[in-house]
Amino acid sequence: MKLQTPNRKRLIATRASIALCIVLLGVIFIPPLLRRHTSRGIINAYLATKAVHMLQIGAGDSEKDGWLNTDIEPRAKEAFLDASKPFPLPDQCMHYVHSEHVIEHLTFDGGQVMLKESFRVLDHGGRVRIATPSLVKVVAVLQDPPTPAAAEYVAGKAVWHKYPQTADPGCFLVNHQMREFGHRFLYTPKLLRARLVEAGFVDIKEYAVGESDDPGLRNVEVRATWDEAKLNAYETFVLEGVKP
Repeated sequence: MKLQTPNRKRLIATRASIALCIVLLGVIFIPPLLRRHTSRGIINAYLATKAVHMLQIGAGDSEKDGWLNTDIEPRAKEAFLDASKPFPLPDQCMHYVHSEHVIEHLTFDGGQVMLKESFRVLDHGGRVRIATPSLVKVVAVLQDPPTPAAAEYVAGKAVWHKYPQTADPGCFLVNHQMREFGHRFLYTPKLLRARLVEAGFVDIKEYAVGESDDPGLRNVEVRATWDEAKLNAYETFVLEGVKP
């Protein structure tokens, strides 16, 4: 048997390290490159073939027919879009922008990037629609006693998310809503309205889930079809704004 010299052992170890680095670089850099290439194709094909351009941010597993469905972790037919970064879309290319329970997953600054980018990609007269949990409704469960609607919400959320039994279920719910699910910042209607104005939007109106004066934005919230739709209707508010 041929013995390996120290120099040969070092050479083998060096080659193994180089090979490992090449593999790791491929794992890190190749998927994003492929993702960007695939997303460009999806976006270009959508813009070229659809008469009305509608952007859904944070589609997840809730793809909408006729919409450009995007997500930070896109599925097969979705384009990559990080809502806290510049959108990979040209100016004034969209007629509608919709997000459902997305902006609360961004930081305060990241949420404003999303609103400003939505404004940029919308054509004049285009509409943005944001559905998100209301901090007002969430903290309302801390009233003693809570309203019947708030009490029903607490009980329903406890069953849905399997909350532990505590002396103050409302307190547990508020902490859970603020810290879990990847939530970063929960809005009140007053604050989100102000942020939409800062982004440039006008004619801002609040709606119930599924409702809109614009037929193109009615019944677009997927959570309204869930078994927990009543809980979603309690906690969610919707604002729409128009790009002048």
